Amino acid sequence: MLQVSIETGILRANICRYIADMEEKGYIQVIRKGYCPYTQFRAGFYSTDEALFTKSNVVQLNLFGDGGI
Repeated sequence: MLQVSIETGILRANICRYIADMEEKGYIQVIRKGYCPYTQFRAGFYSTDEALFTKSNVVQLNLFGDGGI
């Protein structure tokens, strides 16, 4: 996020907020972890390319069966 902030001039707080919103909606995902070229600390690298997304095998369980009472 710092890298995007430096390259675009957009405040990092705004980028963080939009990334969190997009991640919650499933529009963006961390595709790899690496080192930030600016800080040399570990960072997540994001993409909006769905072909690069990891598929989740999470199944939502239904406590009440088929939804009826």
